[in-house]
Amino acid sequence: MPADLAVVLDTNVWISGIFFRRGIPARILAAWRDHRFEIVVTPDTLAELETQLRQKTTQFGADPTLADEWLDHARTYARQVPPAGVADGVCRDPKDDQFLDAAVSGGAKYIVSGDKDLQALDTYQRVKVLSPREFIELMGL
Repeated sequence: MPADLAVVLDTNVWISGIFFRRGIPARILAAWRDHRFEIVVTPDTLAELETQLRQKTTQFGADPTLADEWLDHARTYARQVPPAGVADGVCRDPKDDQFLDAAVSGGAKYIVSGDKDLQALDTYQRVKVLSPREFIELMGL
């Protein structure tokens, strides 16, 4: 897979990868940090990531700097794109439309998500929705 491959990660992948450091989502984040692919975000997906990271940091009793470090890394190294509003009302769960929008706006090839509402779509405007396991198999991780 080329390093210029653009991917959107659902918040559940970020959270699992950050807090449960040995699983598939952690391997996905490690591959991103190794520049195996690019992550695309919008202001909305970053805001959700920040909210969830801060909540989970408190919930799990983690050092608050963990959230700050990951948010700084995401803001610095993920490619930020403006939302185009192309996916309003597409997903069963309206909160998930932001990930479809990020993918289309940013020219991503894949959305990686464990969310059943996103997975039910399979493909949206040539963007394939993959489970974390499917993505690591595709990437050869």
